[in-house]
Amino acid sequence: MMRAVVVDDELLVVEQIDRMLVNAGVKVLGCSVNPHEALGMAKALQPDVLFLDIEMPELGGLEIAKQVYADKLDMEVVFITAYNQYAIDAFRVNALDYLLKPVMEEDLMRSLERVTQRRQHRKAAAGTGGQRVVIAELFGKFALRLDDGLEPVRWVTSKCAELLAYMLLQPLEKEVSKWELIEALWPAQNPDKAGINLRSTVSRINKTFRDCRLEMTLTSVKNGYRLVMSDEAPALDAMELESFVLEAIEPDSDNLTRVEQLVQRCSQPFLPEFDSAWCEPYRKQYRQYFLHLGKKLLLYYESSEAEPFKILRLAELLAEHDPYDESLRESAMKLHYRIGGYQRAAAYYEVYAEFIRNELGASPGETLPALLQSLTD
Repeated sequence: MMRAVVVDDELLVVEQIDRMLVNAGVKVLGCSVNPHEALGMAKALQPDVLFLDIEMPELGGLEIAKQVYADKLDMEVVFITAYNQYAIDAFRVNALDYLLKPVMEEDLMRSLERVTQRRQHRKAAAGTGGQRVVIAELFGKFALRLDDGLEPVRWVTSKCAELLAYMLLQPLEKEVSKWELIEALWPAQNPDKAGINLRSTVSRINKTFRDCRLEMTLTSVKNGYRLVMSDEAPALDAMELESFVLEAIEPDSDNLTRVEQLVQRCSQPFLPEFDSAWCEPYRKQYRQYFLHLGKKLLLYYESSEAEPFKILRLAELLAEHDPYDESLRESAMKLHYRIGGYQRAAAYYEVYAEFIRNELGASPGETLPALLQSLTD
């Protein structure tokens, strides 16, 4: 039986999650509304999963989670939050998942399934010596993570990280000329100095690979370099997103959890710390992939009659990335109507109409006013 501890400064939330966990067959070892008790409870009770509110007075959940991982406690962390933007921070501290308030039963069940899968994976890996897991994150700050580690690989210079990101985005083991790399990463430098910087950066990357015992190397070939990888080749969030889109994979009950995680992860900026011109085409490309998969997920939610708050969160997330797409605005307005009636839908329409006036000096198209009018009938 899975064992859990719940910590949230709102008593009603604690009671709700406690009740939902018990109904799901989980043994709740303890609950608290005091964040200062969280770490002590985790150490004393040793749960399989710690449900932890991110935003609590005096001591936030992110700080508690960092200490949980620093102390190498054998448990998963699932965050509870009222705000989508905390998802990015949640994944950065290696949390397994996060739940948005109000917590829905299907979201909680998804998290419990993920807890079970990860713990089974760890037991299997421990029994066989384990195969190394290497993950490269290109959405959000670039990071290379090893074996679910809390801290990503540290690079000697930012150019090391940028060069590796560039090579990871190339076709597998493609030979990239040094001139292409110089033009991408050191376009303003004279060729001789840029060549020195390139060789130095390659050397530093390979040293980091060796220090981390990674079976990867940037190998010199003719007039360029090739990224050679063993079976430990990193899993890239960008490549997974691309595969879902280009292979026309539809969200379904079997892949739903992964699609949800992928959409949330890829809603973050693409390689935001790099300001080189080479990043821009990739940003445009992966933005389109993100929107494509996100809209497929939205249609799946609507067809499966998912909880309205859950659909609305996704519709508004997509609208942040494509604010002029009135089909998204139409979906959001209908959901606002389902949740709060005509007044809520009308208020949403007025905010959007003002946005359009300020940004484009125009009015919404015919569809939205017609929809709003139909809601009064």
